[in-house]
Amino acid sequence: MIGTGLTFAAAAGVFFAVLSVVMWLFFPGVEDELPFMIIAGSVWAFAIGVAFSGILAIAARGLPFDKLSVPRVAALGAGGGLLLAGLLVAATWQEWSAWDALVPVTFLPLLGAGSATASLLLARRAGPALESGDESRSLGEG
Repeated sequence: MIGTGLTFAAAAGVFFAVLSVVMWLFFPGVEDELPFMIIAGSVWAFAIGVAFSGILAIAARGLPFDKLSVPRVAALGAGGGLLLAGLLVAATWQEWSAWDALVPVTFLPLLGAGSATASLLLARRAGPALESGDESRSLGEG
């Protein structure tokens, strides 16, 4: 679960870094907010990745990557983002207007769906770690 969270965070860090460069080029004067956007996006993506991993472990236990459909995994990623957005909005409801609460409820599920889809496609590309008949390696006595 931690590995998936770290993968989501790294991908989000790259995404937000590219987005920051585009914003810096087209919207001068926002330079002070760009590092915060990269860090905050990576932290939220880590949490979404951990939530997605837990949901995937429950919903698709035992299925190999080639049996998982992209729409189903995207929906699970969106579910992880929606779960996290719900927790965020519920914990800070008094400080938000209804309009302000709409941003995390739409953005975090989109971030989760995109990250989950990218993770599945990357995992499918990696191939199986073991071939048929291979034994898994185990730790020796230490």
